[in-house]
Amino acid sequence: MAEFVRGGPSVSNNAKIENTKKGDSPSTGSEDGGNIEPINDNDFDVFLENIPDDIQDIEEPDHTNNTTFSAPPENQWYHGRLDRFTAEERLRDASRLGSYLVRESDRKPGSYVLSYLGRTGINHFRITAVCGDYYIGGRQFNSLMDLVAYYTHCSDLLKKERLIHPTPPPEPVNDKKRIVAILPYTKMPDTDELSFQKGDIFFVHNDMGDGWLWVTAHRTGEQGLIFRELVDDLDDSIDPNTVFSWFHPNVTKSEAVDMLVKAGPGSFLVRPSDNSPGDYSLFFHINNQIQRFRIEKKGVRYLMGGRTFECLDAVINRYRKEQIVEGHTLVQAMVTEPDGTVRVNKEVQHAEKIYATLRECREQSGAKKNKGIKMQGYLEKKSEKNKKWKALYFVLVVDASDTHLYLYDNPKRTKPKGLIDLSCAYLYQVHESVFDRPHCFQLVERALPCLSTITYLAAPNSETASDWINALKPLCVSQLTRAPKVARLRELRSLQLHIMDAHRLPYKLVPNPFIIVALNNVKVARTKMKTGPHPVWDEEFILEDVPPDVMSFSLTLYNKGKRSKDTEVAELIVELSSLANGEEMDEWYPFAGVTPIGDWGALRLRLRYRHDLAMPPEEYSPLQQLLLDPELHVVKALADVCHLDRIPLANSLLRIFRHEKREADLLKSLNQAEVDKEDETPTLFRAASLTTTLMDLYMKSVCTSFLKSALQDTIIKLIDSKQSCELNPSKMDSPEDACSNAEFLLQVLDEVTLSIFTSPDMCPKSLRYICCCLQRAVVAKWPHERLVRTRVVSGFIFLRLLCPAILNPKSFNLIAESPSPAATRSLVMVAKCLQNLANLVEFGGKEPYMEVVNPFILKNKERMVVFLDQLSNVSDKPEPECISPRGKCILDIAKDLATLHHICVSHLKELQILSKQQPTIKRLVTVTEMLSNHKQRYKEKLR
Repeated sequence: MAEFVRGGPSVSNNAKIENTKKGDSPSTGSEDGGNIEPINDNDFDVFLENIPDDIQDIEEPDHTNNTTFSAPPENQWYHGRLDRFTAEERLRDASRLGSYLVRESDRKPGSYVLSYLGRTGINHFRITAVCGDYYIGGRQFNSLMDLVAYYTHCSDLLKKERLIHPTPPPEPVNDKKRIVAILPYTKMPDTDELSFQKGDIFFVHNDMGDGWLWVTAHRTGEQGLIFRELVDDLDDSIDPNTVFSWFHPNVTKSEAVDMLVKAGPGSFLVRPSDNSPGDYSLFFHINNQIQRFRIEKKGVRYLMGGRTFECLDAVINRYRKEQIVEGHTLVQAMVTEPDGTVRVNKEVQHAEKIYATLRECREQSGAKKNKGIKMQGYLEKKSEKNKKWKALYFVLVVDASDTHLYLYDNPKRTKPKGLIDLSCAYLYQVHESVFDRPHCFQLVERALPCLSTITYLAAPNSETASDWINALKPLCVSQLTRAPKVARLRELRSLQLHIMDAHRLPYKLVPNPFIIVALNNVKVARTKMKTGPHPVWDEEFILEDVPPDVMSFSLTLYNKGKRSKDTEVAELIVELSSLANGEEMDEWYPFAGVTPIGDWGALRLRLRYRHDLAMPPEEYSPLQQLLLDPELHVVKALADVCHLDRIPLANSLLRIFRHEKREADLLKSLNQAEVDKEDETPTLFRAASLTTTLMDLYMKSVCTSFLKSALQDTIIKLIDSKQSCELNPSKMDSPEDACSNAEFLLQVLDEVTLSIFTSPDMCPKSLRYICCCLQRAVVAKWPHERLVRTRVVSGFIFLRLLCPAILNPKSFNLIAESPSPAATRSLVMVAKCLQNLANLVEFGGKEPYMEVVNPFILKNKERMVVFLDQLSNVSDKPEPECISPRGKCILDIAKDLATLHHICVSHLKELQILSKQQPTIKRLVTVTEMLSNHKQRYKEKLR
């Protein structure tokens, strides 16, 4: 999705400069004004003899009532290939603020530069040209003319500055290369190649290397790839419209009229305009009259009636289908050449050899395709138009001069759907609260001062997200901003934000408040919607990897609109410099309203900001060895003393152990420790501990395929169905719905349990092995409790995985959009029933309306026991799952080890107390202090 933040207009990435309606007739009624009066058949000779030599072409009126934003012709501002010094000299000679020109870069042919004389002097903005498209400021344009028109009429280039005065070149520039096909060609399927005939004419956009050119076919307007040896340079004197059968370049005005008179009504042809050189005249025979319409040439495009067309053929095709004059369309073309192609006199020798070379180059270019590619794969991108997520193929290309992220429909395509210039981009992570889905991040391009473009991306799982973030971050505005001697240092900035509650909000203005959290006006998290003047949110957000340019964060209070848009009401800003590094703060912050009405209320925040330094990874090897010790003394000690830090602790530990392919050992040992210290089975694994947090994170990261197999069809059925599963009479539309709702709910429960019970093989073997170890542990401690082995596994698989995925399928990547309130309620009912089934208990008297589900629970109790035993029957530790080399990024491990060191420093006093009884913890304290001393020395080097 490309979204624009403050400082630029909010418009679609693919918006065209022209704003016209489809389906409008170009002329109706008396507005045709220039029509020749009707005459009878006997007057034809008189009519032909009395054609004035100076008759003007009829310029078709615009009946769309829409504005067309057009740029001055290219010959007024395009200078061809030009160096920077000469461009600046020409702008100074123009000596007017707002003067501009566009030039092809002399240092990088094929790319362009917009040179602009503004209040701050001369600025040069790079324009990236790829496959016929032009990119600047995070926006994509179909032509240089569209680009110039946009920054003339629609958007500032610099703050309150737009393109005003085009600077013409000293002499006309014509570097638009044209070529003609000397052999025919049929494209390969599923590629961006073009099929063409001998004699077809093309405009060249880019030399793609390895003998391939990116062109526009003049006859069809299609863009694509052609092989260089199949074409030859075209003589500049040949009009490219010669490829069209109805174009008559050498027919005089009188001859054209004579041809159409003989052909009869509905006939037409096009010829060059005599009165407006460079433009064209469309001659049309209608009602014994010959009418003419001027078609204006605008750069490489054609303008008729306020509408812009890619090629002359598009004009004709439109008015073959739609009325050009009220009640009339173009019917019969006056044809020049039977095949509609340019005559090619050149004899082609060795045609078979050329085709063989083409095949060879295609194979070689396929082998070279990975040149400069650092990473590639599918991600989902959020569309601004329909707010949906679409899977696109992303390719990260790094070369000596550019770093771009290209977006393609699929890997076979050559022309990208778009590109992101990473040299002017910042990477921000996105909390899953923003879109109700995990593994999101965003790239914010700030190529121009007045425009920021945001692209939201989502990965299918945490590993893929981590891989992309690790690959992209060093190529964006770099966080490795240190002197060469200490270049391996890395800044770590994270914010733990707990939004508690608010007091004295103006209820009439904010009846349904929610809060957006933003860094540099880029939204990164949001709360749920609440009601009342004293809402309680109690929501916690952990924002890792805060970019280095962020000096503050904002919390904006919105009112949720039921039918209208959400309304921004008030805001508060917190400077990061005001927060004590590493210490938790609990304070009230007053809101400032968009209108001065007095007291806007206050928000209570619990904050912990961390600004730390990650040293080179080898510095942390003593800490890493202690953490990975098989007895896990250090991990268990941290679990006991670091309850408030359990989420960052769990994230870092899981990444470190997965990096070493020892996550199964970690989870098995911690689960065993929990079992050993618990006395009663009902409270086993019920508390929020490091162990349960680790299990939640691990299951969510590895179980996507299992969840899709077990739940996705049922969830989609509930979302699409108009039938409700609601059993609570107070929430039904009508009491008469009770029977049909119950029948539907029981049907859904049968389907979902069957799907779950037949999906154990989709569950990762590592998780099944952990469940097997859990069963062994609880049976050994409570041998006489028959159902403990079932409940300990169901507590994780159902209560912490399957039921949460049903309740919030979007955050588990099972659906793309949030379900409706009615569907959400049905999902709640299904999860509620499965929860009781997992606990092996029926519904009681507190909810009598749920007792209709009890027969289902009784019927499936034994099936539940069998399923969980079957899922847990992996008794031998499986081979670790392969983690991609990118996932083993040593810099990221250094970051996680630095986080753990920071946690140890924060809890050093508690660890020192434990060290009196545990030698391993004594070594941890020593290593923690040693690393603190090393970090201090690095800081001194930085100064």
